[in-house]
Amino acid sequence: MSNIVIDAESRVRSSTSAVRRMRREGLVPGIVYGGEDTNVNIKMDHNKILHSLEEEAFHSSILELKIDGTSEKVILRDYDVHPASDVKIMHVDFQRVSRKEKLSMTVPLHFTGEEECEGLSIDGGIISRIMNDLDIVCLPADLPEYIAIDISTMRLGDSISLGEIVLPEGVESQILNSDGDAEQMVVHIAAPQAEAEPVEEDAVEGVEGEEGAAEDGASEEDSDGKEE
Repeated sequence: MSNIVIDAESRVRSSTSAVRRMRREGLVPGIVYGGEDTNVNIKMDHNKILHSLEEEAFHSSILELKIDGTSEKVILRDYDVHPASDVKIMHVDFQRVSRKEKLSMTVPLHFTGEEECEGLSIDGGIISRIMNDLDIVCLPADLPEYIAIDISTMRLGDSISLGEIVLPEGVESQILNSDGDAEQMVVHIAAPQAEAEPVEEDAVEGVEGEEGAAEDGASEEDSDGKEE
């Protein structure tokens, strides 16, 4: 499990103008909630948070949040991104975690064994990834950064369903816990789409010539049929 540390400072709940000033100074407002403690408003370095959000593990790991030097375990719950402003990250939400309480998380799926997959190298198939992440439930200590799915033995036409995924010990699928479809496809080795055959240039010119001749004939008939 990744040991990702976020440095933050506590702040008082601010007015809109104060929050805007904070963002102009390169800081991101945020909040920490959950557990038995009260909510805490925080501020963090914008560029450091932006860089962290680019890391896959940041979204699916237990994080160490240091507020004024005091550490606590949290998970990333939400964040707001401005679509146009140079200040990309507008707000970040963290949730405290308890080692005794299960978490609901979304973790990425990693498909391994592509180099050994004969469905790709021999059969000429392509990987069709129907699902790229999975909603899971587990205790914090059992939280995986990702779920690995081995496709090395798959051949053309083979697929892996949701019910066939081997989850780590202590990890459960939210979909299956809710009586979801265990046959839901996760990954499939599909046949490549056939490319359309190129039309020969001579054939195109021949068609255009026939259409042109037909138009000339029609115009002559129209001319002959006109009343003076």
